[in-house]
Amino acid sequence: MGWRVDNELQQMLRDSAQGYLGDAGGAPHARRVRALSDGFDPATWASFGELGWTGVLLPERLGGSELGLEPALTLAEELGRSIAPEPFVASSVIAGTLLSAATTDAATELGIALAQGRRSVTLAWQENRGSLGLPPFVTCLQNGMLSGTKVHVPGWHPGVALLVAAVSATGPVVVLVDPTAAGVTITASRLTDATLAADIVFDRVAIADDAVLLRGAAAEAALQLALARGTVALSAQLEGLAGALWQMTASYMKDRLQFGSRLSDFQALRHQMVDLSAGIELAAASWRAAATALDSGVGVDLAIHAAKARCSQAAQDMSRWAIQYHGAFGYTDEADVGLFVHAALAWSTWLGNPAAHRRAALVAYRSGNVRHG
Repeated sequence: MGWRVDNELQQMLRDSAQGYLGDAGGAPHARRVRALSDGFDPATWASFGELGWTGVLLPERLGGSELGLEPALTLAEELGRSIAPEPFVASSVIAGTLLSAATTDAATELGIALAQGRRSVTLAWQENRGSLGLPPFVTCLQNGMLSGTKVHVPGWHPGVALLVAAVSATGPVVVLVDPTAAGVTITASRLTDATLAADIVFDRVAIADDAVLLRGAAAEAALQLALARGTVALSAQLEGLAGALWQMTASYMKDRLQFGSRLSDFQALRHQMVDLSAGIELAAASWRAAATALDSGVGVDLAIHAAKARCSQAAQDMSRWAIQYHGAFGYTDEADVGLFVHAALAWSTWLGNPAAHRRAALVAYRSGNVRHG
């Protein structure tokens, strides 16, 4: 489409991503990673670091390129097209935003490791399932001890670096926690895309002063920005997935015969594919509009809620129709379409499902609470 115009940097990143993922990504890679016990491939993450993807938002002092949000969204879209199981949004976007805002030695060391692809990083912030945005934290840091519970911590694997959002006597904090420390109890579960998420209980976990990366207003602002960026990036990833699944389905329709004719010869089916394509195009426009709003500070909340709702819905709708068009074959494990459907299920519900974001968008619109700056 003519409106899908990249600047020179975005086009360079898109070409790089398509070249790498065309050889090392897609369904074969997703199948290989899902067979791993922890749903994470350190070698691929290291390759992302060599390509500069893991440090796309990190400043140069941390070894990153600090290219900005739009290039990160271009990468997210292409990673969605290849159903990459790597935690790009959780680690490079959400955690990367937090590490960029912190200046402690611990944050610097971890940021450099992230930029180089030696570590992935995840943020534990949710305390109730189904919630949107930052909750009023119950998890508390008091007298150097962290206590509380976090749910659905994304991108989990044994080697991940763990950031935890909590409240202290002086306001919100972001702390670096050793997952193996005394008092940390982790319950990991496998998602539909075969990656892991974790529920974590902290029972008077000792936190040193130098493990507190952000405090007070700086912590709250960084957390708000991190989740906003993460939601837009996940929206781009979902739209990329939906677009790739549409192309896969359209190609299959040209080959599959039904009553002696190709599926693509049936007008009603073609009309449905046109409707799906239009929905995907609107989804692509919505996350770009959200990125613009986030950059300008005008209408941020409404635009982000609308983008996540539309992109999640586009991926879910395309998944349903892809299964319908592929028939019984689409339900088999051998069919690549199932990998896309499983990824769409996981991604479309993370950071809020379509219904939750539609409700939030309506509330923001009616109240005028669309956040300006």
